[in-house]
Amino acid sequence: MKKVLFFLSCLFVCIMVDGQITFERTYGGPGYEQGNYGVQTNDGGYIIVGQNWHSGPGGWDIGLLKTDSVGNTVWTKYFGGIGYDNGNAVLQTNDTGYIIIGDKGSLSADVYLIKTKANGDTLWTRTFGGFYDDMGFSIAQTYDNGFIISGQTNASQNGFLEIYLIRTNANGDTLWTKTFGAAYAIEGYSIAQTQDSGFIIAGTTTCLGAGNADVYLIKTNANGDTLWTKTYGGTVMDYGWSVAQTHDSGYIIAGYTNSFGAGYDDVYLIKTNANGDTLWTKTYGGTDTDKGLSVAQTHDNGYIIAGYTRSFGAGNADVYLIKTNAIGDTLWTKTFGGANNDYGYSVAETRDRGYIITGVTVSFGAGLTDVYLIKTDSNGVSNGTLGIKNESFHSNNTINISPNPFST
Repeated sequence: MKKVLFFLSCLFVCIMVDGQITFERTYGGPGYEQGNYGVQTNDGGYIIVGQNWHSGPGGWDIGLLKTDSVGNTVWTKYFGGIGYDNGNAVLQTNDTGYIIIGDKGSLSADVYLIKTKANGDTLWTRTFGGFYDDMGFSIAQTYDNGFIISGQTNASQNGFLEIYLIRTNANGDTLWTKTFGAAYAIEGYSIAQTQDSGFIIAGTTTCLGAGNADVYLIKTNANGDTLWTKTYGGTVMDYGWSVAQTHDSGYIIAGYTNSFGAGYDDVYLIKTNANGDTLWTKTYGGTDTDKGLSVAQTHDNGYIIAGYTRSFGAGNADVYLIKTNAIGDTLWTKTFGGANNDYGYSVAETRDRGYIITGVTVSFGAGLTDVYLIKTDSNGVSNGTLGIKNESFHSNNTINISPNPFST
């Protein structure tokens, strides 16, 4: 356990409107912290995984934060050794513990899988990979209580990155691995198990499709054998970051496009049928850079997308939240952030039909960057907050409060 504090709750306003709790919080110390992924837990609180930096031989470590329903810190845990360790995704498992996927390494990186108890104590860890860099981006618990992991690998040692697919049992032991790519460069950023017990993987390819980079979708059976692949995009650069199976057995993919839309990059939403054939596509954004990094289907069959925007909001980059109907038409958009850079990396619908967004803020908090957790109501409203900057974290813990001009 590292002695440095990763998650100090540094900004907080909680309001309950029509039974929906809303708040905005930052967590961190005087250095660098970020939240990469967050979901609601069975007790109504939240679990967030990310990364923190501290001086000393450990450097970057994985940070795991558990909060209650209003964002108060319940506990924090740290994982890692010497070198660079990063947590990319976390899920609550069927036994009420947690599974974390990320990467760890010193000279080279390996896929890093961590299973914890409900209180965050480690049950076991596993690493996967070879001599070159291997990274784990996304994880899902499978119907047999095992795990499926997607990431990237340079296993072929030909200079091309490939999608790395790992299937484990409930104890993290490898059942099989697959790679996709070989003669071309692709990366798998998101994975989900499908209704037929197979898997859907979304990512990006730079050697297939119509442009310099295209959204890449792979459907496999339960053994990881490819059933079909699809590419989406135009003649320039298009990226796929998040995928989910929809209620009609099709798929929704979020990312960003340089081929279409109003600006340099625009949020890119693609809806397909069960065979991966395009039903419709939408772009969202303004004349600058706007990126979609996470998508989920909502209870009304619409979609919620999180990412960041440089076209709108209060500062350089702001958290960007987009709600659509079932055919991708915009119902509303919101931005969150201050004068500096603020990013939203993951979004999920909560039980009260609001939304939880996890990311990183430079505008607010105690350090150089801090974990940024936003809970909204069903209309994307967080009802404002106060920014709290901890100027003397290691001495007398003096806290200075100043107004925070969030834009929603």
